[in-house]
Amino acid sequence: MRAELRDAAFQPRRNADSPVRSRTEYRREYTDMSTRETTRTRRNTAGRAGGSDVDTGTGTGIQDRDSEKLQQERRRQRRELQKQRRAVEVRRQKRMLMIGAVLFIIIAVVGTRVMHRAWAKSKLSDAVLEYQDTVEKYAEREGISEYVDTLLAIMMVESEGRGEDVMQSSESKGLERNSLGPEESIEQACIYFSALIEIAEGLGIHDDRALIQAYNFGPGYLDYVAENGGSHHQKLATAYAKEKSGGEKVYYFHLYAIQKNGGWIYKFGNMFYNAIVQQYL
Repeated sequence: MRAELRDAAFQPRRNADSPVRSRTEYRREYTDMSTRETTRTRRNTAGRAGGSDVDTGTGTGIQDRDSEKLQQERRRQRRELQKQRRAVEVRRQKRMLMIGAVLFIIIAVVGTRVMHRAWAKSKLSDAVLEYQDTVEKYAEREGISEYVDTLLAIMMVESEGRGEDVMQSSESKGLERNSLGPEESIEQACIYFSALIEIAEGLGIHDDRALIQAYNFGPGYLDYVAENGGSHHQKLATAYAKEKSGGEKVYYFHLYAIQKNGGWIYKFGNMFYNAIVQQYL
């Protein structure tokens, strides 16, 4: 392009009317044309470069927005995953707390019963404990092994393991008081207690306290219990003893009786019998 311009610039004008120009004028005109061409070329180049930058900027902006959206989605997914993990952990901790609470209650209940039994048995005299094997033997024969502790407590109240008729069961066999030896007394006591259980079941009574009180009052007390609510309580035993004694009272200097009423009972059995036996259970 520049060569053509240069050649054209130095060609003489063929129009005769045109004034003749010097070489210096031709060179100036050539320089001006070259400068204008260079300026146009630079502008075009800059325009193309600018368009490329705009296009590149637009593409980069789209990519940046897509990348930001992807990062936001990943952050949201991480938050959801963390929330789910926390929920699972909370449920696991709640289950562990519930299991721990249940185990604590079971251990507390069982431990309390074991400690109470140990404490109660520690109050039994050595003389009573010497008959434990005999009591277990006859209780098993009569099918009332679960009442061994009750029978030992009854023996503690009746005789503290001393004397011959250690269970005071001679009269339940229709014999004179204190007419049985220790083993016979225990055997008869197991037979008698088993019979009381059978009578109570027939009357719909499921109350061990009534059985214990009936050991002292006799089977008639179970009928009385069945007619008055089906469960033993102290007021019921007192009313039964009052009815059977005609209201007659006798002194009874047992600590329990002294604490309750100053030391007396109605003259029929022992209306505090169950309560006193329970002190050893």
